[in-house]
Amino acid sequence: MGAVRLGIDIGGTFTDITVLEEDTGRMTVGKVPSRGSDPGGALIDAVERGLELAAADAGDVAMLVHGTTIVTNAVLEKKLPRTALLTTEGFRDVLEIGRHFRPDMYDLMQDKPEPVVPRERRYGVTERTDAEGEVLQEPNRDEVSELFAVIRDSGSQAVAICFLNSFVNPENEAVVRDWLRQGVPGIHVAASHEVCREIREFERMSTAALNAAAMPLVTQYLEDIAPKVKAVLPNANILLMQSNGGSLTIDAARDYPVRMITSGPAGGALAVQRLGAAVRRPNLLGVDMGGTSTDISLIYKGELRMTTEGGIDELPVKVPMIEINTIGAGAGSIAWLDDWNGLHVGPRSAGADPGPAAYGRGGTEPTVTDANLVLGRLHPDRFVGGDMTVDLEAARKAIEAKIAGPLGMSAAAAAAGIVRIANANMERAVRVSSAEKGYDPRDITLLAFGGAGPMHAAALAAAVGIPEVLVPEHPGVFSAVGLVMSDIRHDFGQTKVLRGEEIRGDNLGPLFDSLGREANEALERDGVAEQRRDQRRSADLRYVGQAYEVNVPVPEGPIDDKAAADVIRRFHERHRQLYAHHHPDKDVEFVSGRVAAIGSMSAPEPRKRDTNGGAERKETRPVYFERANGYVDTAVYDRNTLSSGSEIKGPAIIEQTDSTTVIHPGQRARADELGNLMIAIGE
Repeated sequence: MGAVRLGIDIGGTFTDITVLEEDTGRMTVGKVPSRGSDPGGALIDAVERGLELAAADAGDVAMLVHGTTIVTNAVLEKKLPRTALLTTEGFRDVLEIGRHFRPDMYDLMQDKPEPVVPRERRYGVTERTDAEGEVLQEPNRDEVSELFAVIRDSGSQAVAICFLNSFVNPENEAVVRDWLRQGVPGIHVAASHEVCREIREFERMSTAALNAAAMPLVTQYLEDIAPKVKAVLPNANILLMQSNGGSLTIDAARDYPVRMITSGPAGGALAVQRLGAAVRRPNLLGVDMGGTSTDISLIYKGELRMTTEGGIDELPVKVPMIEINTIGAGAGSIAWLDDWNGLHVGPRSAGADPGPAAYGRGGTEPTVTDANLVLGRLHPDRFVGGDMTVDLEAARKAIEAKIAGPLGMSAAAAAAGIVRIANANMERAVRVSSAEKGYDPRDITLLAFGGAGPMHAAALAAAVGIPEVLVPEHPGVFSAVGLVMSDIRHDFGQTKVLRGEEIRGDNLGPLFDSLGREANEALERDGVAEQRRDQRRSADLRYVGQAYEVNVPVPEGPIDDKAAADVIRRFHERHRQLYAHHHPDKDVEFVSGRVAAIGSMSAPEPRKRDTNGGAERKETRPVYFERANGYVDTAVYDRNTLSSGSEIKGPAIIEQTDSTTVIHPGQRARADELGNLMIAIGE
């Protein structure tokens, strides 16, 4: 066997593994239960299981790409280490004041999110740099030295530094950063100019604070897993998935953990993009429904939609990331009744432990998985390909006790209601990611993945007007498939505000040349061969007077006045698509330039399947469908027996190791030559 790559995605319920043999392109997939308190242990479990399934030699593994939720979970669970903040004197409350934005404009009693660093650990430093980058006052060494003992006594494990206008000139920040590292040895320090060199003090400060707070966690995690992985995989290069769809080295992950806020879902979005190119579907909506959440990403005209205005738990994160809409609707989402007997699903999840009631691990709350079991869509003896047996009767009793009994209805009707509400939650998120952003659902293919995605996708597509669903060959581990094909990536951005006629080649050229040099140096440090290096340029623009920007691509080649004019034209077009209006006669403002450094990894061509057109059912069982208003005898197929050209008429269930696909009455499915299921939704 030649070189092997591993992709491992640690989710809330299961940890997924993909083994890719580079020479043949053959992929082997598997799942192991996640360990909530020991993610590193789950990673090693997945490595060993994947090597066993693929009959691969550990010495042949050249690369392991890992998607992790360690940063995400720490933020959501409020378990970040103690962190301090140094900022310009008089500006320490920027982090708490934030923006004048109300998520619910009619709620007069809503609370603002707690800042990462509380006020008692935010300290002012007497220094000042003006908006043009001129240092008006240098920091005083004695003043900063007095803070060393204060920071140590506060119990802080990390310090963030964010000075006013340091994105223009970071000189003062860099000096204080070096003093801190000398005066408080062993502490983690993150300076904002190293994390985000862009305007907006609040967002930049929030990003720097999150980065600093996550540094101790990620460093400890990497120090834990790296020797364990090396002991099992002696020749493997370990990479971690970033929020931007690229991977980064262990050293870079230690310094910039904020880049991994949406590490796991990014792998899935990347896989959606690659598969879309293979099947010639340029417009795709990826719907990744796992155990605890659903992540939705859009690929339009073959390109991932990116953003620099992301966030987590209402905290802004100003780094480039794939635009992913995450909601608390997963297979483990708990169904519950409010005080007025209104039925809700999520966002609380049963997770992996204790899990749904059907898992038999002490869980008593009914979940979406329990509902699908009661509806006949899952077989209790063939869960996760038979590696795990679930208890149908326990699922039924949980639904009867908590939902059906109080509402005076049958368990089947209650289970159908649970699934309908879970779908409704996803429908809203799908519309936010498509129609509400100017994209016509009729021009989009819904690509369903995650362990539960194919079970809900056909009903979801019908509800939002998407005509076609694509279910990939390995939907349950699709994010891990994306990981093994991820490129190395670094993003660089720099604010330089230019207005009207100032947006010329002689102003833009030096900016992008400087960013391009940084990009090339980063790939060189990572050991990426020159022939595998690439750069992608973009720019943030807005109309004069607007507060936020629109990102547009910058053409390749030298940036002259013609190229600058083309950037402005693209901005007008993109503004019209997003907001249904544009103003070509109004002045435009250039705000920031961006360069993505790409170290491309070879991706194998998808393998074509044999064609015989047959689809042999393995059994028939009753399955509940709302359209039929009850249980219907439904054909059940084994996904592994389908070949290219196989056609299946709904209602039908297609089972495989890592997921189950539900085809509703009136719908048709066809297996294409690459092993994908294409479901025609119909009217």
